[in-house]
Amino acid sequence: MKKVLCAILSLLVVAAFMFFAIASSDSAKTSKDDGSGTTSAANSKNEATYKIGDSVKVKTSMGEYTVKITSVKETKSRNQFSDVKADRVILVSYEYENISYNDDLLVSDMNMKLYDKDNNLLESYPSTEQKFGSSIGTGRKSSGVDAYALNSKENYVELEFYGNMFNSKSDCTFILEW
Repeated sequence: MKKVLCAILSLLVVAAFMFFAIASSDSAKTSKDDGSGTTSAANSKNEATYKIGDSVKVKTSMGEYTVKITSVKETKSRNQFSDVKADRVILVSYEYENISYNDDLLVSDMNMKLYDKDNNLLESYPSTEQKFGSSIGTGRKSSGVDAYALNSKENYVELEFYGNMFNSKSDCTFILEW
């Protein structure tokens, strides 16, 4: 009897996990508001790329929000206790607005992957200049600043934005040059 209960319980746990995985694989669609009221979709592999200052609308089954990279700048500040190798440290500033997202919205470095010109993934860097965004309700805005170690001389990074951090495919890409 215990083996049967254990098997049933195991099946329920697996089924619950699969349900959660399917539910969280929310495929977001993105579009750019160019100010003229028109939008261009950017959800295929040949997706449009965005630049600093572009506001991108992210549409999910939970609702919509916008995200905008507002600036990239280099800082001379270093963390003496960090083990992360950093020839340079960049600060990526961003804003986001909850248009109709049902739950509180939080955008952070967990939604982003940055790559240098040679396609190397940048590591997050512990900096006193970081500013974490806040969890916001519908109609609210917030902003944040994340620090990354850049071991390249190029003033260029690609930022892949993931509306759902558990997705394997990014929702849009920002080309950041400064």
